[in-house]
Amino acid sequence: MKRIVSLKIYIVVATLVASCGQSFNSNTTDYLLLPSNYCEDQSNTSLCEANEVLQTKCTSCHEGYHDTWAAYSTNAAWIESGLVVAGNPAGSDVVIRLKNYGTGLTNMPKDAPALSQDEYDKIETWINSL
Repeated sequence: MKRIVSLKIYIVVATLVASCGQSFNSNTTDYLLLPSNYCEDQSNTSLCEANEVLQTKCTSCHEGYHDTWAAYSTNAAWIESGLVVAGNPAGSDVVIRLKNYGTGLTNMPKDAPALSQDEYDKIETWINSL
């Protein structure tokens, strides 16, 4: 009996030690549970507002490749990804794929209403500001 209790204590301690320094499981979408994790520079209002729209309306439905979008919390990260062309919303994939705004190639968000004009404006304003 003592051996089982010792093993349980060891497992609990090992789990606690292993989880130190990370507030979410990086292999899942647990990061979405964190409050306002939309941008690193909170003073960059256009990035924060656009990123909030992208995180709540786009990445929340995607898995795999699109999970990396949640990590894009800076202008540089979005530009380096190739999804955003600085100063050119019409040439940016994140806009091209939107219902009612882009070319209709993929008509996103799929099985959901198009972004509101206000949501679209936040993305366009942000990209134009780059």
